[in-house]
Amino acid sequence: MRKIALGMAALGLVLGGWAPAANAQEAEDEVMAVVDALFDAMRAADSAAVRELIHPEMEKMASSGARDGVAGVGFTAMDGFVQAVGGAEPGSLDEKIGPSDIRIDDNLATVFTPYAFHYNGNLSHCGVNVFLIAREGEEWMIVGLADTRRRQGCEEWLNE
Repeated sequence: MRKIALGMAALGLVLGGWAPAANAQEAEDEVMAVVDALFDAMRAADSAAVRELIHPEMEKMASSGARDGVAGVGFTAMDGFVQAVGGAEPGSLDEKIGPSDIRIDDNLATVFTPYAFHYNGNLSHCGVNVFLIAREGEEWMIVGLADTRRRQGCEEWLNE
């Protein structure tokens, strides 16, 4: 009987050790699903789907890069982005992403991922997206978004 109890205790420790990893993977999958859903909505030119993924209080997104040789950051209103997606032809906006680095603590996640953006099948620009994603209740939403943009050196992200 004692051997059975020890065996069950050992099994509980082993399986219990896997539970946090399983929960962490589930959270990463949920966070990445938000990012994937954004790009799916962009490809579909579905502005309503884009708006559902973005927290209602998020007003702007940031893009950084050199302008006239000087590093800088520009901000774009989210309403303008959402309207641009809705006004596009389905399939004309295609953002392909590379391997993502996802970090999660409690109800806050970051996703750092390289991308190459194609417009009407042609490479427009590339860079890195940085998403800040937060969970409210059971739902993950985008609460911040910044990216870098360049027109050269995109080959490393193109796996075509």
